[in-house]
Amino acid sequence: MNLRLKSIPLIFIALLTATILTMCRSTPTQDTASAAAQKLFTTEVKPILEKNCLACHSGANPTLLNLSNHASPFLPGPSGRAYIVPGKPDQSLLLEAVSRQGLHQRMMPRLQVTLTDMEIGTLREWIEAGAPWPNGPPGQLHPQPNPEQP
Repeated sequence: MNLRLKSIPLIFIALLTATILTMCRSTPTQDTASAAAQKLFTTEVKPILEKNCLACHSGANPTLLNLSNHASPFLPGPSGRAYIVPGKPDQSLLLEAVSRQGLHQRMMPRLQVTLTDMEIGTLREWIEAGAPWPNGPPGQLHPQPNPEQP
């Protein structure tokens, strides 16, 4: 009986150590992934949208879609499909339009400039990550000049 009592603390220490090691693994947590996706939005997605889309998709009379904040891009458009479907880039009208693919009637941007493959890839990555769009100033977009546009 005395042997059993001595082994209980050892078992407890082994379980506690295993739990701590599991919690400290180097794999990213949900919070880390979410923070990375938020950073992707503010550092890469936001500038793409501001430079290429907001000239037409913001202000008092935006063309069908207002991209200046997170309210309308996640709502269905006239076709019934949402412009952005978090986690599902292939179902997102925004990605279809900027890729100039599918049956989308208006390929964007409408000017002579098209998004680069890298910019389209960034939008795809962001949508795959759940398309986080922060509230407040980080999530508010403002049109920026695009030197490539006339």
